[in-house]
Amino acid sequence: MKPHARLWGPLILGALASHANADESIVNLWRPGQLGSMAAIAHEPGWTLPVVYLNMAVAGSDSRALPATGHLDTKVKGRVNMAFFVPTYTFETTLWGGRPSLGLGIGAGRTRSQAAATLTVPVLGPISGTQRDAVTGVSDIYPNANVKWNDGVHSYMAYASGVLPVGSYRQSRLANTGANRWAVDAGAGYTYFDQKKGLEFSLVGGMNYKARNPASDYRSGAEAHIDWATSYFFLPNVHAGLVGYFYRQLKGDSGSGAVLGTLKSSLNGIGPQAGMFFEAGGQLYYLNAKAYHEWGAKNRAEGWNFWLTLVVPFKAK
Repeated sequence: MKPHARLWGPLILGALASHANADESIVNLWRPGQLGSMAAIAHEPGWTLPVVYLNMAVAGSDSRALPATGHLDTKVKGRVNMAFFVPTYTFETTLWGGRPSLGLGIGAGRTRSQAAATLTVPVLGPISGTQRDAVTGVSDIYPNANVKWNDGVHSYMAYASGVLPVGSYRQSRLANTGANRWAVDAGAGYTYFDQKKGLEFSLVGGMNYKARNPASDYRSGAEAHIDWATSYFFLPNVHAGLVGYFYRQLKGDSGSGAVLGTLKSSLNGIGPQAGMFFEAGGQLYYLNAKAYHEWGAKNRAEGWNFWLTLVVPFKAK
């Protein structure tokens, strides 16, 4: 390796690692696809335990000129395997005419990341480096609350959720299962569900705000997102259809850790889904599987993700 490469290589990778940790944290407050079919329909009063398995694989690249320095080409890849547990209590009493519920989510699993960078400097030529990382750990804690209303085939919801940064995080790592900053997300949703026709459609929109990561001095800008889902019940207890999402960053990134500038990112996703209700031990369970193909990414990695959700009821007999 050239002497200059020994100097520039770690600087390139260090800057890239800081950017990847802060801006592209795969396990985040709003995870593309987390809100789907029948989102606005309230659970029966009492305890339920949604158990969610998430598998994500993403990749991205960027090429840009750097003023008075040269040209920077970067490539990133990431993989996530996580399981989340979200104990939720739905109240018997109503609030503003709707059914309120409270939940607390936490997960554990493994994330892997890889970043490569090539800086082409006049006279010196290209200087390259690659960094890989993997970690197994717990996620942040995700408190959430919602109120849901029903009017025949129409259901409505308002929700708020947040992030308590207790997950596994280290600034020097490319891969983390925690984000090291608090955040809030709030929004509203609608579900149309006609049992006689077997038709269902759900739409949920929200916005989130993330605090500054104190370790990297990085703050991602405010974001807006829309999740949608539609399905048909071809059996009384089995349905299938499509799911999708749209994500847009409304405000650019900031802080000294935003080494690639005040970026704004965007992403879209679409894919198939299937779900079923079934009885076991006198209790009614719900199982749903869905997968998304992502496209149209800007300043963000894209790929695919798979969700498997089992809602376990806990009712006194």
